[in-house]
Amino acid sequence: MVKASWGTKRTCQNCAARFYDLNKSPIKCPKCGREHDREDFVKVRRGRASAAATSAAAAAAVAAAAKLALAKAKKVEEAGLEEAADLEADDEALEDADDLADEAEEIEVEVEVEDDKGETDR
Repeated sequence: MVKASWGTKRTCQNCAARFYDLNKSPIKCPKCGREHDREDFVKVRRGRASAAATSAAAAAAVAAAAKLALAKAKKVEEAGLEEAADLEADDEALEDADDLADEAEEIEVEVEVEDDKGETDR
C-alpha cells in the first residue's frame, strides 16, 4: 500500500530505476545517485504552430508544387518534340512504302480449305 509520505513514484532518467521521491527536492535516485529537478519529470507538449509559421510552410509547399509542375511541363514539351520527330520519320517511311506498293506486281495465292467431311475445296 502506497503511503503519502513516500511522495510520487519516479523513473530515473539516467538508469531507468523506479523509486519514490520522498517529497524531497532535489530528487535523488537511490540507485545511481543522480539528482533531478522536479521539472525534469514534466512532459513537454508541443504547442500549435504560430499563424506566421503555418503560412510560411504553406507558401513553401505551394512554391514546391509549382516548381514540380513546371518540371513536368518541360518534360512533356521535350517528349512532344521527340514524338514529332518520330512522326516525321514514320511519315517518310510510309511514303517510301507507298512508292514500293505502286511498283510491286500483284501475286496470286491459292488457299486450300478443308470442310468437315474432309473434302478439299479450291
